[in-house]
Amino acid sequence: MSYLFIKFSITVGLLFVGTSLFADRVLKSLTYYEKDMNVLIRQTPMPEMGESRLEKILTRYYEQGLGGLENWEKIESLKVSGSLKTTELTYKLAACQKKPHFVKLTLRTGKSHLTLGYDGKDAWNILSESGGKATKMDEAVARRFIHNSHFGNHLLYPYKLGKTVSYVDTIPVEGNICHLVRVVLDTDYQIDYFIDIRSYLEVKVEHTDLRNKSVNTTVYTDYIRELGMPIAKNVISRENGEFVSEIQLDEVTINSGIMPWMFRMPK
Repeated sequence: MSYLFIKFSITVGLLFVGTSLFADRVLKSLTYYEKDMNVLIRQTPMPEMGESRLEKILTRYYEQGLGGLENWEKIESLKVSGSLKTTELTYKLAACQKKPHFVKLTLRTGKSHLTLGYDGKDAWNILSESGGKATKMDEAVARRFIHNSHFGNHLLYPYKLGKTVSYVDTIPVEGNICHLVRVVLDTDYQIDYFIDIRSYLEVKVEHTDLRNKSVNTTVYTDYIRELGMPIAKNVISRENGEFVSEIQLDEVTINSGIMPWMFRMPK
């Protein structure tokens, strides 16, 4: 069972930044004056924004799309189950995530199963055919898995060091008119978020690995809300334009008592 190109993606979808920080009201990229920025603001998932177009889009995205600060603070973990289809097989999927970056998922088909996990330090996997022993992921695979382990998405914590957030355009995507907001990380990933201008839900997300130029595209549909948080029950992923997988969620549970130790690499 290969997992190199199976991307696990679930949309899940805070404390004040004064408007005095921003002199340019047509600002296309978030910026700040170092003397006015403090650690608290950098660690704020949904800060109060200014009046530029980008800042207004992010404000509506946080409040309308993600459900707002009050709901976000109530959410600690997410547990889901369903199916994952590739061009060859259909797997039973069970997965859980916990703030800020813990993730574990298991794919099963017949008697075979694959478990992938990240405990904040090590990205690891267990393949039933290898005797059920946990091993660390290959460095390149681990880098990608860790990138996707972030609870929520990279539009949260917009002032975090090592991150640039920019408004690119407003364009038609998948039958919707969307704001395109781009995030560039110091880990050499670029993420393009296509946000519906009416619902402020993510329609599509493109992750570009700037090291090798590979592009993973994910399309989200059939949203539900749990504690105000949007969750796409249908997720289709493509790699460089080629179909990779389709996730269909059957069950979603918020705050089910998941603890950090559950994600540790088994000995």
